[in-house]
Amino acid sequence: MATRAEQRAVAAEQERMGRPATYYLDRVIRYTLLTIAGLIFMMPFILSFLGTFKSQAEITAFPPRIFPSEWRWENWVNTWNVQIPTRGGVYPAWLLPVIPAGLQDKIFPRWLFNSLWLALVKDAIQLFCSALAGYAFARLTFPGKNFFFAFMIATMAIPAWITLIPGFVFYARLGWVDTYWPLIIPQIAPAFGIFLMTQFMKSIPRELEEAAYIDGASRFKTFWSVALPLTRPALITLAIIQFQGVWNDFIGPLLYLRSPQRMTLTVGLQFFQSQRRTDWAAILVGAMFNAIPIMIIFFIFNRYYIEGASYSGLAGT
Repeated sequence: MATRAEQRAVAAEQERMGRPATYYLDRVIRYTLLTIAGLIFMMPFILSFLGTFKSQAEITAFPPRIFPSEWRWENWVNTWNVQIPTRGGVYPAWLLPVIPAGLQDKIFPRWLFNSLWLALVKDAIQLFCSALAGYAFARLTFPGKNFFFAFMIATMAIPAWITLIPGFVFYARLGWVDTYWPLIIPQIAPAFGIFLMTQFMKSIPRELEEAAYIDGASRFKTFWSVALPLTRPALITLAIIQFQGVWNDFIGPLLYLRSPQRMTLTVGLQFFQSQRRTDWAAILVGAMFNAIPIMIIFFIFNRYYIEGASYSGLAGT
């Protein structure tokens, strides 16, 4: 093994030494252009982020300055400590014992909490239901299987706007307005998630499941212990996509949530902007509260995201 490793190292070194100068020049030019293009596309975000440390005059100045003349770190603290009068308090009484005293009257931590728990709960439910349905479509045989799968795929072509008014009327009659139920129940098993998990599970060798059957495992035990762990790349891909969708969702929370303390961060920012139309520093800081968490999650799990996208697709069809 050591000899093979040394041979590979020698071959790689010989290949590197045999490369012409134009090879390195081409790579330098290519990465330079990519860096410039990346900075151009990221410039709005960069200016917004640096704007959170500027004064009001510097934010609205033209031409804009990239860096502030004086870094105003207090903009973040002041925005985090914003208080908005709410009926019944920012947090319900049963939740106050687990909320730090310094956060109990601040609205931005509550909006972050609402967005986070809603995204996590929906993510967990959608992942489980999508994986379960995907396993059924990929492995089970039942009457109408192809029809139901085709019908499920066809629903992806229906614009979500068509169901907004009927959905609101339906949930209003159930008394679910200003609750989180209309944001959770209709999206328990998204069509895209079922399709992704179905295609991924078709690529799993059946021999692994047959070995579990021989050992006496039930169908659900085989799904839980054999098939589900092997779908980790697809699960992480779906988790990132669905988490991002729930975190950035605006229409649903805007339609169903009324109380400020129940709003998610996206709707809360709109509510906050309507109250502080000219406080651009605070508005930019609020926007960063919404953007930074999802960026951190993506950069942490981007390797799994790419892996899942490469393994899924049309595998097994």
